[in-house]
Amino acid sequence: MCGQLFIQEDLMLAYEIENIQTLFRPSDHLILTQSPNLNQWTHAQWGWLHDSSQQLILFARLENITNSRLFNDSYQQRRCIILASGYFEWDQSRIKQKIINKDHQPLFIAGILDENLNHVAIITHEAQPTLAWVHHRQPMILSQVEAQRFLNEPIKNLDFLRNQDLIVESTLRQASLFE
Repeated sequence: MCGQLFIQEDLMLAYEIENIQTLFRPSDHLILTQSPNLNQWTHAQWGWLHDSSQQLILFARLENITNSRLFNDSYQQRRCIILASGYFEWDQSRIKQKIINKDHQPLFIAGILDENLNHVAIITHEAQPTLAWVHHRQPMILSQVEAQRFLNEPIKNLDFLRNQDLIVESTLRQASLFE
């Protein structure tokens, strides 16, 4: 699920982000903010190293985030917004699919930071019907207003966050996630 994020240069210019990297893979540093006005951008490494595991934890499931000993504290106190133009997902046939906003607007992806603010996990939920054929999970994508609300307010009911208009823009061939 969400094997790579990408950001287009015009989006970086619009948000005054200086960064030479435009494609982000697990363990890369993602562009994110905790600023309620979405105007101060920083970086954190994509993935947490859990004490009992040697693998990076990239995602936090929305359905059980408040019940998770690992994620609840971060969800309550260290939410963030990850900025992207879109993301790539590999379908069951190992074909790389490009996922973007239907209106070509930026993706504001919900995330949580670890206690040191050095590592970020992307919040995911069940995929919307237009994307479920690619993968059964997707990142929690927010509108700009919802992103500000996500950072500013205690959130009890997150159902309003599940209705973004994402589309599969194109089909790209690729044999491996890490090529």
